[in-house]
Amino acid sequence: MADTGILAKMPGSDAVLEEDLLRDQVHRIGENPAGAYAVHVHLSDLRASNRQSNFIRIAARSFEGVLNNFEARLFRLSNADLVLLCRDVPVEEVEPALDKVRALFSEDPLAQIEEGSLDDMFSSWYDLSEPGDFNTFLAITLDLIAEAEERRRRRSESLAVSGATQMEGAPLEPQALAQIQERLADVRIDDLIQAQSAISMAPGGGILFREHTVSMPGLQLRVAPEINLLSNAWLFQFLTESVDRRLLLIVARIGLAATAHPISLNLNVSTVLSRDFQQFVRAVEDSAKDTVIEFQLIDVFADVGTFHYARDMLHEKGFRVLIDGLNPIALQFFEPARLAADFIKLEWSREFAGDVGDEHKLHIAQAVKNAGRTAAVLSRVESEEAMKFGLGLGIVQFQGFFVDKIAQAMRGKGMI
Repeated sequence: MADTGILAKMPGSDAVLEEDLLRDQVHRIGENPAGAYAVHVHLSDLRASNRQSNFIRIAARSFEGVLNNFEARLFRLSNADLVLLCRDVPVEEVEPALDKVRALFSEDPLAQIEEGSLDDMFSSWYDLSEPGDFNTFLAITLDLIAEAEERRRRRSESLAVSGATQMEGAPLEPQALAQIQERLADVRIDDLIQAQSAISMAPGGGILFREHTVSMPGLQLRVAPEINLLSNAWLFQFLTESVDRRLLLIVARIGLAATAHPISLNLNVSTVLSRDFQQFVRAVEDSAKDTVIEFQLIDVFADVGTFHYARDMLHEKGFRVLIDGLNPIALQFFEPARLAADFIKLEWSREFAGDVGDEHKLHIAQAVKNAGRTAAVLSRVESEEAMKFGLGLGIVQFQGFFVDKIAQAMRGKGMI
């Protein structure tokens, strides 16, 4: 039976390391190694901008056909590597999946092989029925565990020194989720709502909108200080739907007419199709044009048909739509203009400036141009470097901590 072997966890938490599970499985194989082999995909050696969790998740899904039809198990390691353990699985069944992963990162030097070269740094294969290969792979697994433990220790120390808030506590489980949702209905969250401006640097520009979100660390302290809300991605998704409903109630109660600038709300597609949202629409109907509804790209791709329906409904009622979570890799696989959203939001990472080649930058710039000059927003802008990067791509709308400072200065001069 297939087993993805993937645990949802936060770095620095006390969750069982995937590397530990891999070691246990390798020891079990050692008892009967006939027909067993391992494929180690070295995604940790990708450029930093290509090692984002979304990309690793997509890469892991490339092996679903093997996992569903053969005796195989996939491990997503904490350093971003993938390890596939197989027993009696034809190699020709694995190679196409591996080729898909390589294609995903085709512009990264790690995925490229010089013609005629026998060296491939992208993946390593081990015949676990051979004692030499088995012992080598076991030693590698033990090294991976040691490295993972060291990373976790360093992260914990770094967070302690910086004073940063860390999501700690027991794993989020279904029964706990039900209790948290009950508490959420009764606790105050108005003061946990944070707002961050997106501004336009075009001539005559100013505040584009102010994005309103609920602080998750603050929410955890209030409703479940003993539970790590981020420890289970799927259950956390259900929790965010409850948070969406509370946010809609608060914004509807305050009223959009009282806000000086347009606002944006980051919601689930399912929330927009709920009765709660219809009540919100009735409450803010006259101000719909001043509201931007943001959807995460992963949520959109989970059911594109449903997104299209939600988008059309929002447009009909006067709302604007933004697709959040885009990045240079994602732009290789689809044209964002086809989603027919009013805005697209690209996430900055400081590695992009060094890691994105000139040809890829031209591709991104073309995608930005196709979406429209007033559509693209570069988010997570924390430095002048990030803003210059965006301007170089033709982007004139920005959001992030560096942008907050600019907005504050503009307010001080009476410009906005």
